Amino acid sequence: GRHETSTTTICANIIGMFGNGFIAVIYCIDWVKSRKLFSCDMILTCLAMSRILLQGIFTAYIFIHIFAPGTHYLNQVQKSLSFLWLFANTVGLWFTACLGIFYCVKITICNQPLFLRMKQKISVMVPKLLLWSLLVSFVTSIPLIWSQYSFYLCISKGHLFSNSTVEDKTWDVSYLYFTFLYSAASFIPFIIFLTTSILLISSLWRHTRNMQCNTTSFWDPSTEAHVSAIKALISCLILYIFNFAAVIVTALPTCLTDRIWTRTITYMVLAAYPSGHSLILILINPKLKQALVRILQIIKCHLKGEIF
Repeated sequence: GRHETSTTTICANIIGMFGNGFIAVIYCIDWVKSRKLFSCDMILTCLAMSRILLQGIFTAYIFIHIFAPGTHYLNQVQKSLSFLWLFANTVGLWFTACLGIFYCVKITICNQPLFLRMKQKISVMVPKLLLWSLLVSFVTSIPLIWSQYSFYLCISKGHLFSNSTVEDKTWDVSYLYFTFLYSAASFIPFIIFLTTSILLISSLWRHTRNMQCNTTSFWDPSTEAHVSAIKALISCLILYIFNFAAVIVTALPTCLTDRIWTRTITYMVLAAYPSGHSLILILINPKLKQALVRILQIIKCHLKGEIF
């Protein structure tokens, strides 16, 4: 039922918040200790923080929908939740695109002068890319503050494609404008991430072919770096595609997505994307994995001490 779906979604969000919180805390501790944060670590920290915000808002939305359904339909509550969710989701998509750009520029083997210049300056460019992502996401979300859109766009007795008069349907122009704006804001980082992932995968393929032609060892640090990045990017790409589809579904009129199974699948995908990718990043990233192993060992020793 709906409550079972909501419980599953909340659990997935809580797991994701713990995972993303773990990533953010580990890198913040490193930042305090060393007084510096590497570019990749900076992107992952910002991405983790944006996802904590996103999952917190999503969890709050579900709680309000279950325990105070009347509050959800209040104009100011709906606008506030929608603005925060849109901003957190959009900035997360842009941060993911920044991660793709960083991996692509840093790891991809290319002798083009422009690409080599970018490789040298990518570390300096990362803070600017992150700030630009924040700005674009905020500007994209602002129209929600004054737009009079409604998630329940189809106010009618029948269905969207049924034969009905104009009076039976209410199409809010500002809602359609918002849908177009959000789709564009989501589609651009998606294309960037998809392009960088394809470039990185093709670079790995060329690199492994060259290694096969040489007499040296097939597996080297360069190949290992490629494979680690590819695992992170492919896993994120698969989840990203499903998440992108789910986000588009949420922007559609409710008369098209009014079925319980549609909402169930959509909410589960929206919860699984940030949660699943954070767990994959922890398992793939050596620094995060070592920190997790240390914490689990401490917990294990503590539990043993209590038992004995």
